[in-house]
Amino acid sequence: MKEIYEKLNKDPERRGELGPESRFKFNCHKGIACFNKCCGELEIFLSPYDILRMKRRFGKTSGEFLVEYTDMVVTDKNKLPFIKLRMAEGKQCKFVTKEGCSIYEDRPLACRYYPLGFAIGKRTMTEGEDFYFLIEESFCKGFKEDKEWVVKDWREREGIAKYESMNSDWIEVILNKKLLGKSVVPDEKTISMFILGAYDVDAFRVFVHESKFLQIFDLNDEELQLITENEEELMKFAHRWLRYALFREPTMYLKNRDEVNEPQKGSGCSSCQ
Repeated sequence: MKEIYEKLNKDPERRGELGPESRFKFNCHKGIACFNKCCGELEIFLSPYDILRMKRRFGKTSGEFLVEYTDMVVTDKNKLPFIKLRMAEGKQCKFVTKEGCSIYEDRPLACRYYPLGFAIGKRTMTEGEDFYFLIEESFCKGFKEDKEWVVKDWREREGIAKYESMNSDWIEVILNKKLLGKSVVPDEKTISMFILGAYDVDAFRVFVHESKFLQIFDLNDEELQLITENEEELMKFAHRWLRYALFREPTMYLKNRDEVNEPQKGSGCSSCQ
């Protein structure tokens, strides 16, 4: 991805930006010569909602899924861990078969977007508006097909809006400018908090119900019932907790409202606040 940004920055006027109404030609099917080739020699980073969908599919806890199927990567720029899908031997996705993706209904967001890329320009190296671009790999024959798409229709077909909605608070965390300073070095506790709230929804459920969490934070009965019964809502709640815990954003409230903006002793990212 870094190489893509560098390429885009070389000529801002001609960097292939696409908008929701832009058109492109692409089609992928079993009969195409390069079928499944895009599922090898790649890195697939998983969003929290990807992890939730995939761990459900395999009937595992989020912790079990993370251990069995993923690797953790910490970037120099962001300093918080990202989750990468562990590839099979030969760097091939372990879920691809001769017939295509074996988990197609629950495939990750990155796979749904392909062959589109999406750049959040206002908070990246490009410092512009958000935009889409085509990921045109030399081996891909799909761009020679006659099928034409509008970007917004591709997004709708792939169910992308649902994924982006579920990940929205997590995106606010990982793109928070407080993490970009050279002096910001999250400690082990901060990193553990981030992993818990971002990726391990099953462990976070235990944290909420078996710690002093409900004695500290102000949740009404309806909200408590919602996060108890709905795993997706629990995940989004965990991401809002991260925004409060790491940056003291007003996404959560303490039962003692006088302390709402006061850090709890030993909590949060001291260098991020």
